[in-house]
Amino acid sequence: MGDPKRLNRLYDVPRMKWNKQRILSDRKIMDEYGLTRKKELWKAETEVRELRKRARLLLAGRSENFEQRKQELLGRLVSLGIFTKEHKIEDVLKLTLTDFLDRRLQTIVFRKGLALTPSQARQLITHGHIAINGRKRSIPGSIVRADETISYTNSKIKNVIDKSIEMKGKPISKDKDKAIKKEIPAQTEKDKESMEW
Repeated sequence: MGDPKRLNRLYDVPRMKWNKQRILSDRKIMDEYGLTRKKELWKAETEVRELRKRARLLLAGRSENFEQRKQELLGRLVSLGIFTKEHKIEDVLKLTLTDFLDRRLQTIVFRKGLALTPSQARQLITHGHIAINGRKRSIPGSIVRADETISYTNSKIKNVIDKSIEMKGKPISKDKDKAIKKEIPAQTEKDKESMEW
């Protein structure tokens, strides 16, 4: 039968992986957006790089049908929710990594208040509690289009998350703290003697 074909990588890795400045900036972005692997960051960087490359080629006049290609590129960015209809082809060159990461499902779930942290948003998505247009989606890195709506798949999950959000906003009263802590009885002389050898 033969060996299965090895698939090509869909992202580019940085030339200098062990550059300290790059590691620190990557770590900051990963913490902010709740990414678990550098691979997710590299995929987004590659996507942004490809979009900017297409815009540069269009502006250089290297394509035969400029207007059609321009409308395709801008239409894609508008449908993704990154751009509005007022943007021009020159604005694609200003596109950054964070513009693309803001359209990830995990980020949108967290920013809409459906989860308390990016990690919790990732957990809700992978466990199948988030739906897009009524259909369950379990991939945190999937891109959400501008016309799509996000909701919970189950009303029980919504109630649990809403209660936890309410509890996070309210300070815990001192009476509840006293009820939680159990009183330890003081040791008597008899107990102390039995503990001595």
